[in-house]
Amino acid sequence: MKRLNKFLIALFVVGFATSCSDDYFDVNDSVNNPVSSTPALSLPVAQKFTVDVLQGDYNSMNTLGNLWAYSWAAGSNYAYFTDETNYVVTSSFRTGTFTTVYTRPLNNYEVIIKNTDVKYSNYVAIAKIMKAFHFQYLVDAYGDVPYSEALQGSANTTPAYDNANDIYDNLIVLLTEAQDLIANPDATAITPSANQDIMLHGDMAMWAKFANTIKLRILLRQSEKAGLVSQADFDAAVNNGIGFLNAGEDVLCNPGYVNETNKQNPYWGAFGKTVAGDPAANAEATRATNYAISKLSVDPRKARIFKPVGNTTNFAGIAQNDTFGPASASLSGIGPGILTGANQSGVIMLSAESLLLQAEAASKGYISGDAEALYNAGVQASFTYLGAGDATAYLASYAFPNNPAVNLEAIIYQKWVALMGINGFENWIEYRRTGFPADLPYAPNNLSGATSIPVRLLYPSSEYAANPDNVPAQTSGDAFTSKVFWQN
Repeated sequence: MKRLNKFLIALFVVGFATSCSDDYFDVNDSVNNPVSSTPALSLPVAQKFTVDVLQGDYNSMNTLGNLWAYSWAAGSNYAYFTDETNYVVTSSFRTGTFTTVYTRPLNNYEVIIKNTDVKYSNYVAIAKIMKAFHFQYLVDAYGDVPYSEALQGSANTTPAYDNANDIYDNLIVLLTEAQDLIANPDATAITPSANQDIMLHGDMAMWAKFANTIKLRILLRQSEKAGLVSQADFDAAVNNGIGFLNAGEDVLCNPGYVNETNKQNPYWGAFGKTVAGDPAANAEATRATNYAISKLSVDPRKARIFKPVGNTTNFAGIAQNDTFGPASASLSGIGPGILTGANQSGVIMLSAESLLLQAEAASKGYISGDAEALYNAGVQASFTYLGAGDATAYLASYAFPNNPAVNLEAIIYQKWVALMGINGFENWIEYRRTGFPADLPYAPNNLSGATSIPVRLLYPSSEYAANPDNVPAQTSGDAFTSKVFWQN
C-alpha cells in the first residue's frame, strides 16, 4: 500500500493535460495545482499512463489490435466492438490512440526530458526511451504525426507534421542519446528507486537493452520494403555490444495495483473482475474468434490464452459480426495466463517478442546469432510467461504448415500467438508489415463492405479543428488504402 500511495500522490501532484496542444504546466496558482514537478514524481505517472493507453481498458491499443488481428470477437448476445469489427474508421474513431498518448504519457516524459539538472540524467534517458517507444506506435498507426514541434505547450499550439520516415530515423538518434546518457553518467546522477521507476526499478543496464530492442523493432519494421534499411543501419544502431532483452527479461509496469476501487490493474478492471468479484464490464462479452481457437488447436498455450467453456474442457470461438451465432456462455473468454488478478503488472514488452525479433534479424543476417535457437527461446519465453510449462515437446512436434523451417512466416506466427491478448496492436502492425498469418480473416459482414483489414487509423477530428493548416487531408477510404511508409 505504501508504494501505491506514493504513486497516487505523484499523480495528484502532476496532473495531466487535456489536449496535445495544451501547456503541461498551464495551471492556476493554487495549492491543488502545483506549477512544478520533479522527474522523480513525473516518471511513475508517465509510466502508469503508458500502461493505460497500451494495455488498459476497452479503449486501449491492445483491445483494438486483438480485434484487427482477429483474436477477439463478441458473443452474439452482446453488441460490443461494433465500430471496430465493422471497420467504421473515421476521424472520430479511437481518437484516444492519438490524443491521449500525447496528453498523458508523452507530455509527462517530455517534462522529464526538458529537465537540465544533470543529476536527473538517468530519468532523462528513461524518458527518451519511452518517448521513442510511443512515437514508433504513433507512426505505425498514423504515418506522419507532430514530432519535432510537438509537446511544446503554449509555445506552439499548431505543431507541424513530420515525415514518418524522418521520425523513424530520429527515434534511433533519440534512443542512442539515451544509451549514451546511461553509459556515461554524471558523478551526481541519481538512480531511480523502485517506487520512481515502476517498470525496471532503476536497472539502467536493462533500460539500455530495452532501448536496443526498440531500435531493432524500428529497423525490422522497415526491412520488408526495399531500400529503407541496410546492414550498415543495423551495425550502427544495434550491433554495439549492449545486447537485447533476453529470456525472463520482460518489461512490465506496476505502480502497486491492488484489488481496491480505482487501484486495480486497468486491464483486469475492464476484462477481469470487479473489486467485489463480479465479472468486469467487458468480461462476458469478449470472446475468442473461431479462427484463433482453430489455430491454437494443438497448442498447449490455448488453455492459458483462452479459458474453456463453462465447466467443460472444450474451447469454442465465434466469427466477428456473427449476430446469429453462439452466445457468450457457449464461448471461450480471455484465459488465466493473461488475466491473472487485480495486482497483475501491465506488459510493455515481453522477452518473447524480443527473442523473436532477434530470430528474424539473425535469419536475415542483420545480427549475429542462431536464428533457430532464438526462435526456440522466444517460444519458450511465451510458454513461461503464460504459465504453459515446457515448450520442448511442442517445438519438436510443431511444423509450420508447408514450411517447417524457421523463417519469417513461422516467426511472425509465433509472435501472433505470444502477443495474443497481451499486445494485439503489435500483431495488427506485424500483419500489415508481413502479411502473416497468411490466412488471417478480415471481419465478415462488416458494414464498410471492406475485404481487408484497415491499414491505418485516421487523424482525429480535434486535429482538423485545432491544427487545420498542418494536419494532412484524409478520406475514410484512406484507412484501407493509404499505407504507412514501411508497408508494401
